[in-house]
Amino acid sequence: MEAFADIEIFRDPRQALADWRALAPERLASFCQSETFLLNWLAAHGAAVEPFFIAARDAAGAPVAMLQLGLYRFGPLRIAQFLGGKDSNYNLGLFRDPAAFSAADVAALLRAAARQPDGPHLYRLLNMPITWNGVENPLTRLPRQPSPSPAYCTALAEDGEAFLAGKLSPETRKKLRKKEKRLTDRGALTYFRAAPEQSDAILDAFFTQKQHSYALGDAEEIARKRKFYRGMAGQGLELELHVLALDGRPIAMLAAALNGDRLQGQFNSFDPDPEIAKSSPGDLLLMRILRESCARGLKTFDLGLGEARYKTMFCGEREEMVDVLFASSAAGALAKPILAASLRAKAAIKTNARLWPAIQRLRRRAARGDAGKVGIRS
Repeated sequence: MEAFADIEIFRDPRQALADWRALAPERLASFCQSETFLLNWLAAHGAAVEPFFIAARDAAGAPVAMLQLGLYRFGPLRIAQFLGGKDSNYNLGLFRDPAAFSAADVAALLRAAARQPDGPHLYRLLNMPITWNGVENPLTRLPRQPSPSPAYCTALAEDGEAFLAGKLSPETRKKLRKKEKRLTDRGALTYFRAAPEQSDAILDAFFTQKQHSYALGDAEEIARKRKFYRGMAGQGLELELHVLALDGRPIAMLAAALNGDRLQGQFNSFDPDPEIAKSSPGDLLLMRILRESCARGLKTFDLGLGEARYKTMFCGEREEMVDVLFASSAAGALAKPILAASLRAKAAIKTNARLWPAIQRLRRRAARGDAGKVGIRS
């Protein structure tokens, strides 16, 4: 039995909403495949990409799969990629029945879409989990290679205190209690999820904090990020802004998306004031978020792509991610080895225990404005 009967390409994502919603992205995929994420990202960054949504249907016309992609130019080539850029974690397609799509079926779907007018020469599908919520990702049945970075998640428990006791050693918890005491000696320490009317002020604090600790790009890129983040935060309760405040002043923030029974970390920051930073406000905030997530009955928490001490500290499960390069034309086949080599080089740099930390230090210096013309950007 064929996995799909026909396809339709949507250049306007809003015209794909009926199929999109029918495939229940909150169950089948990550927050990065949601309307809130993708429509707001396109509103902020869409000038550089042409949406290319592939909808597959069965013989009765019911949707069985959707790939929410965009077309990018690479010289004369059209390359299809997931939308979201560096903001996107856990890239997936939507499949009504993932087991129904073999590698041959996925390849047939990609080739059928590529035959449409101005279809892609090559698919560059990056940062895909091999499984999602315990189900194999059909796209990863194609030939693949490891992504440069893994993602980090953890299963939650009913008892938040017991959960944290299992994650953190007694010595670590003792140190964190001392750091919390150092902060409470300075003022009232509070934790809250921001109400919609507070979101603009919290995001203003985020951008102020982040510019001190990590390069956010030029003024135009920062303006795009502001538009994207504010659009998501102002759209219902899907994106939550978790805040740790000292006498009402935000000293740490984590934006996290509620996706079914999984809370997905999106972006975070902390106050760069040395007297505040030495008390690890980000760690203290994560403890509160995890404790509350357990009380809410959530099942999984993740902190997304990329290596960091706090991720391994609180999210012990390392989720390997993979990349797929699929050529759908002769021109794409010629470009594929070049792009594959570029991804392998990036992976080699990020796994080099000496080189990658040095690059990160240069980025932090650039953010502070004392790196001269080092040419490092986020």
